[in-house]
Amino acid sequence: MTSSDAKSSAKKERHVENDLAKLKGIGPKYAEMLQSIGVGSIKELRHRNPAHLKEMIETRHGRVIGLSEASCKIWIDEAKAYQDEG
Repeated sequence: MTSSDAKSSAKKERHVENDLAKLKGIGPKYAEMLQSIGVGSIKELRHRNPAHLKEMIETRHGRVIGLSEASCKIWIDEAKAYQDEG
């Protein structure tokens, strides 16, 4: 294995699939919003705070109808409970 092969392999291992739409309540619209604030995967969502997550989304996108701290908490709780079936 060359050093460039090793670097390429390491990049692939660090890449995390955007799998947010697998969670209930997160469709393409919310997945795109989350991605825009740096939350691109279920793994990343697990470590977020509901109030801060809502604030970050609204800072970037303005007031979002249907978005609440409670809905953010549900997403985070679902992310924590999610088991990848693959």
